Amino acid sequence: MNDRFNIDDFILNFDPAAPQARFLSGRLGAELVTAEAALPRQVPWPNGLAPTAMPLSKQPSETDDLSKFHGYDAVVVTWTAAEASALASLFTPAFPTASWYEYRHAVNTYIPLVTGAKAPFRDTAADMTRYYHSLGLYFPCTIGQAKVLLFKSGLHLDYDGPATPVFKLMSELAQTVAPKVFITTGTGGGIGTDVKLGDVVIAGTVRFDCQDQFAKESWSKASFTPSKLPPGALEALVPSLTGVNAARIVGARPNPKYFSAANDTIVTTDFFAFDDSTNHFGLQGFGQVCDMGDAMVARALQAFPDIQWYAIRNASDPQISNPSNDIKAAQEQAAAIYARYGGLTTAASALAAWSIIQTSVDFLKTHKDGAVRPGFKLGRKHNG
Repeated sequence: MNDRFNIDDFILNFDPAAPQARFLSGRLGAELVTAEAALPRQVPWPNGLAPTAMPLSKQPSETDDLSKFHGYDAVVVTWTAAEASALASLFTPAFPTASWYEYRHAVNTYIPLVTGAKAPFRDTAADMTRYYHSLGLYFPCTIGQAKVLLFKSGLHLDYDGPATPVFKLMSELAQTVAPKVFITTGTGGGIGTDVKLGDVVIAGTVRFDCQDQFAKESWSKASFTPSKLPPGALEALVPSLTGVNAARIVGARPNPKYFSAANDTIVTTDFFAFDDSTNHFGLQGFGQVCDMGDAMVARALQAFPDIQWYAIRNASDPQISNPSNDIKAAQEQAAAIYARYGGLTTAASALAAWSIIQTSVDFLKTHKDGAVRPGFKLGRKHNG
């Protein structure tokens, strides 16, 4: 058995659809379940609104740009292998991420920027071939009348090094596709006892809390305000949709709670952090869930004021009980919960993305003159 445990490798690269041998033989091997148990089941989508995969008629070259998707209604960016597999289970069920297209357009401009030792972009292992010198995986689909580009990022704020190349990548996506709606979504660590396993934060605020490699950057504590939710978005998240996969998560609510108030916050840290009962990483009081990238996406999107943008995170682990003050043991407990339930909790945030896309795109298409209801404003930088 491999007794080494690399939390960063596991969170980023473990794929419940096709678990890699190093994880099966590692310390969390006993926590891993079959893909059928780990990934979301289909839900009873409303008539005409089920996500539908739209494979390209011709296999694109990995060096192609994304201009063929210019003018798409929405882009949905996710980050880890497990998140992408869960998203594919719901949005492109006949096309798992193993069949998604590889994106390496102008990759040579990124190679000198990615210097982090833990970056999947630099991993030459045989089972990391799809991620080596890869900017991401993508696949198009539709939600109702909306055309949507799904994108699993190959770059990561906390692992790629000081040049933050993910800022360049997110800017490139926004500029090339020019969607009406841009969503970043994924798993995160619940902060505080009010956030239960499987709950979701549709952020009213996204902020940095950089304590490590980016602590001295001018934006290390900056916060941003996402776009206001479109009419009907929360109302569309009915129990018949949200309860299907929530019921499979031990310790979760029968239907996840969606935090969406102006002060409900996603906290982006510059290392793998999580909340525990000792408040080891000092996250309590800053927000409802922590992640490792959304605030940098928000920062990139400040240059695109015509794009509505949203950040969505599901609590793939709750606050971890740590009565013995052993942060390493607490970390492994958080990873074990993620291993078992990260794919299932992702269903609730994928549903939030679905709801925002179909309600906002419908709203925007019915207001082609650019007039929007009071308060339906574009995201803006808050401070920093």
